[in-house]
Order: sequence, then structure tokens, then C-alpha cells
Amino acid sequence: MGQADKEREILVCQLVADEINKSEGTDYRAIPCNSDPPDVLLVSSSGKHMVREAEVVSTPQDFTIRYDNKNVKQFERNLRRALDNLRFCHGRVSVHWSESAIRFGVKEELISALADIIAATAPTVGNLHLRGVEIYQYSPELSRIAHYVSISRLPYPALEVHSSFSWWAPQDGRWIEEAVAKKISKYRCGSVSRKLLLIVDGGAYLDGDQLTAFRVNNRPEQIPFAQLWIVTMGRAFRV
Repeated sequence: MGQADKEREILVCQLVADEINKSEGTDYRAIPCNSDPPDVLLVSSSGKHMVREAEVVSTPQDFTIRYDNKNVKQFERNLRRALDNLRFCHGRVSVHWSESAIRFGVKEELISALADIIAATAPTVGNLHLRGVEIYQYSPELSRIAHYVSISRLPYPALEVHSSFSWWAPQDGRWIEEAVAKKISKYRCGSVSRKLLLIVDGGAYLDGDQLTAFRVNNRPEQIPFAQLWIVTMGRAFRV
């Protein structure tokens, strides 16, 4: 696993730790673990609370029906270059491109204009989400190529640019189910899994409908982990 992947795991687990701290009055922080499992340890800063072990799994990465992968990859390269030119760093940007943009392409100057908006509106900490109506206020033309932009500040010097295909995402819970099934298969419902927090990293690809569908079709007692958490859009949710 590369350094960026491990840092992503720690970031995702810290979001979960923050939610646990809010609900339970604890003081957990996420640190890497040298053994496998777990991926990450949640340790108490004061030492008052027991260590919790966390395993991270990503949702499936085969986001079907990409009309033109080459266009999407070009958008990401151009946006990264434009943000680099603006000296924008310590951030993760996910753009929900319009179908017409993916089918027919986008002029590079429009990508640069989008980068200007991202750099100007990015928060110093935390997350910001620009909806289509907000993008329209900046530029009606830009709102026709980007329906949604998610901007998250990272605690380390890196720039990540991703594309979201959530309008093509299934509205049932299959992506979460597949991620959970991957870890169930690995641990085969043994004693190891019973003490692990399983954290599904949904990036920017899971929404409320998918979480609700998963909850409806999967009872808690069917999931052989101490807790199940979903992280998406920069937030953590306990299932």
C-alpha cells in the first residue's frame, strides 16, 4: 500500500473517531497500525479509553457506464493543472460532471474558470459543497458542465482531483453490500472481525438513498463486525 492510500485510511478513520468522540465523550485519534488486521488504531489521547481497531474497505471502483473515460481523465488532468497554477494544495476536489460534458468534452478555459471558483471558495478547514444552483450564480455556462463540486481540506500537502458519477450510481445498497462482503469473505465471520470497526470509504459516491436501502435490507445482527461505519462526502455515518 502506498503512502497516499495509508494517509487516506487514517483520514477516513479520523472522521469516524470524531463522530465517536462527539457521541460518547471520548478523545480518540486515528494512528496507523503496523499489523494486518487492523488497518488503523483509534487510540485515546488521555489513555482513559480502550483502543479500538478499524478496518477500511472502499466501495467498488468499477463505476459502469462512463460514456467517455478519456474525456473524464482529461478533465481531471486539466483541473489539477489549473489548481496547481493557482497554488491550491492540501485539498481533495470531486466534480460531478454533466452527462453532456462527458459525452462531448469541455473547453479547457471552462475547466480553468471552474478552478478559479474552487480556489476562491475553498474553506481553510473542513468541507464545502457547491450545488448546481450555486455554480449557476457564478457562471450559467459552468453549471452546464458541472452539477456539483465537493471540496475538502486535507491535513497533509497533497492535491487530489476526482470525478463523481453519482447520477449513474445504483440507488440500492449494492455498493455497500459488496464492500462489506469483501471483508466478510476475508475474515469469514471469525473472532477477529467481531472486534473490528469496519469502515466503508465511499469517497463521493454514496448518498442517502444508498445508505437507507442498505439499512432496510441488512439487519445489524447480519454484519459480523463490532460496528459498521460509512464515510462519504467528508462525513461519517454509523449504520
